[in-house]
Formats: sequence, structure tokens, C-alpha cells
Amino acid sequence: MDTVAQCAEANGCRYPCTMVYRSAHWMVDPKVARHVKFFTFTSCRWTELMVQKPGEGFLLSLLATMLSPLRWVASKVTEAYYKRSIPMREHGMVPDCGFEQASLGWRLGILPEGFYDRVDEGGVELRRCGSVGFCADGLVLDAGGEGERVVGADVVILCTGFDIDRPLRDVFASPWFSEMVASGDDGGGAVLPLYRHCVHPRIPQMAVVGYAESGSSIYPYEMMANWVAHLLDGAVRLPGVRDMERGVAEWARWGRWAQRSCGGFFLKSCVASVTTWYHDQLCRDMGYSPRRKDGLLAEWLQPYGPTDYAGIQ
Repeated sequence: MDTVAQCAEANGCRYPCTMVYRSAHWMVDPKVARHVKFFTFTSCRWTELMVQKPGEGFLLSLLATMLSPLRWVASKVTEAYYKRSIPMREHGMVPDCGFEQASLGWRLGILPEGFYDRVDEGGVELRRCGSVGFCADGLVLDAGGEGERVVGADVVILCTGFDIDRPLRDVFASPWFSEMVASGDDGGGAVLPLYRHCVHPRIPQMAVVGYAESGSSIYPYEMMANWVAHLLDGAVRLPGVRDMERGVAEWARWGRWAQRSCGGFFLKSCVASVTTWYHDQLCRDMGYSPRRKDGLLAEWLQPYGPTDYAGIQ
């Protein structure tokens, strides 16, 4: 969508940019998100109480289960508000999944500023289809029952994603190590088997930073880098292999639960809905308090962000 918006800005309505897509996602208008303080709401510690978390224990799991109706109501209210505030219906861009499922699997994104204004002006044309082929004049779209349609194109930009396990598999010459790190199970595994999402229990000489997905990935990646730096400096001591594998198994069980709960779509090793919980684990390992706010109310009601971890060097 960012690429489409830039093309529309450069070319205007005379040479419209056609965006071909297979499914719609929950794309939040930044103005609407700022108005409802979306990111403030999703990054507070109390909101994570409503979500199951890896290794949380019986009481927190029970509390999350009891609060799940509140999470459902909040997501439905948010969903209705976004549908009313963003012209998704008018342009056939209402997602098939609910907002609660999308937020758990982080099937979310941010709309470019004024995206639907460009659609209304004619600078962007939206085309949904099941499959795409090429022809001499451009693209052939298979729209299911509506038959095929040709879209003329001078340039085609493929924004299809990539195999996220492949770079890790290709690091090793040994197929045994490649299979150990990333099994190549076409995305069936929800979480990569890394302790703290950084170190494989049986390959402790290799650290991976920046693999786990989050809502705002840059500062979780910095936290991971700090954890690895403390590990190299000797301030973090790795537990035994079996203890690390138990920690990995907790996240794997949670990942399978999250994958089922969000309808099968789940960004691999996604920690978006439990980012603060994950950072708590890293803080304890590095010898820092996970409670980064001043006072109990601030701890539970104020959103967590990069400035809360600025003192960790």
C-alpha cells in the first residue's frame, strides 16, 4: 500500500496505479488510530492480562480466560468504529477475519496518509482476485465467478512476501543443523525454536536478532540486541539445554494456541500481543527490574515504549 500510494502521488489520475490483492487486511488509518489512542491501548500492561501468555501459570491463565469476553467486546467496538471511520465497505476492503483475530496474529497494518482519498480521486484502482497471470498487455486476473479480466500494465511490482525461514536454513552447510533451526515445514510451526527468540538450545554459539515479529519491531529488536550483548559479556548465563528447551516449548505451545485463536494466520514467532511480557523475561535475565514505571497505577495503565528501557545499556 505504501508503494501504491507513492505511485499515485507521482502519477496522479492520468496514470492510475492498480493494486491487485488476494485478501483484505485490517489497515488502520493513522489519523483514526491517533484519535482513539490505538497504540496506547494495545501496549499497556493491563491489556496483556486479557491474553494468554507463555509460561504464565494457572492463575494468570485463568484470569485471561475470565477476561476474554471483555477482550471480545473491546475488539468488536473497535472493529465497528474503524468500519464507520474508514471507507472499507465502499471499496470492498473489509477483511474476512475479525479485529480480535487480526490483532492476535498481527494481521494489521497502517494505511498511508490519504490512501482512500487517492482511491476516490482515481489515482488508485483496487482489484481483488484469486490468482494472477501475465499476458502481452499486462496482467490477467482470475476473479472467480466473474471470469477473467485483463489489467494493462507498464510495470508490475510484486509485493508477495518471502520465505522467512530460508535465510536461517541457508546459513548452515549441514542439512542436520538447517532442519534443527528451521524445519522447512511451510510455516506450520508458529514459533522458531529459539530460547528467548535469540539462541537455539543446541547451537548456543549462534545468536539471532530481529526474527520475532511485533507491533513496533525496532525497540524489541534493540532489547534482543541488549540481551545478546549481556550474554557475550557474561552478565547473562544460559541455563542448561533442557531448561532452555522447556522455555522454547512454552512459547511453542503458546504460538500454537495463538495460531488457532486467530484463524490460522499468525506471523511466525509473533510477540505483538505479549511484547511487554517478553521484555519482562529479557529484563530479569539481564538483572534489571521488569517494572519500569513510577508507581503502581502508571505500571498498569500507562503504555510501554522504548523510553521505558532506555536505561538498559
